[in-house]
Amino acid sequence: MRIRPRRVVARQSLKLFTAIIAAQLYTTAAAEEVGDIYGGLTYSQTIAKDESPRHLGTFKPTTIGVGLSVVAIPNLALDGYVFTGLNDSTLALAASSDMTVNVKDGYGFNLRPYLSLSKTWGIYAKLGRQFGSQEATLRRSVLQTTTSTSYAHTIYGLGFSYNLDAQWGIGADYTKSKRIPSEQTNSSLISVGLRYKF
Repeated sequence: MRIRPRRVVARQSLKLFTAIIAAQLYTTAAAEEVGDIYGGLTYSQTIAKDESPRHLGTFKPTTIGVGLSVVAIPNLALDGYVFTGLNDSTLALAASSDMTVNVKDGYGFNLRPYLSLSKTWGIYAKLGRQFGSQEATLRRSVLQTTTSTSYAHTIYGLGFSYNLDAQWGIGADYTKSKRIPSEQTNSSLISVGLRYKF
């Protein structure tokens, strides 16, 4: 009787294990069908770190948004959403001055490739464009100056989802904004949300 080396047995076992997992992922991923439509409500916190020579600090305004998502092809959804500011963020700059950042409103679109790990858990990535406006108010004693700006950013990130039942689910993700050369702020976003399958 011929005895196979341990490395060969381990390699074959790993291949079999990988094939079983791939088959499981494929069957569970196929549970969401092309044409499925989801609505969602999302709470997000922006983390905007000032990287200018002044180093003003990190501002953390929050937003709330609503969106729609449609499964376009297997394992790829298209997202569209709108959002508005919920809470602003204020930092003290000196003894008699402070700055407040307030997100006004905006909208965006994402490509969202996803993979179901089981009937309840899934992971996804995001790549898209986000458009919005915000205000920064600088107060010095009795003087106050407000500056409004608009932006258009490419965003990318990762997240996970959990299905509560056949229609309701929750998710959380972390996204980054690609900074353009003229900007002096490094921005990211942490979001949690509730979704409903129509």
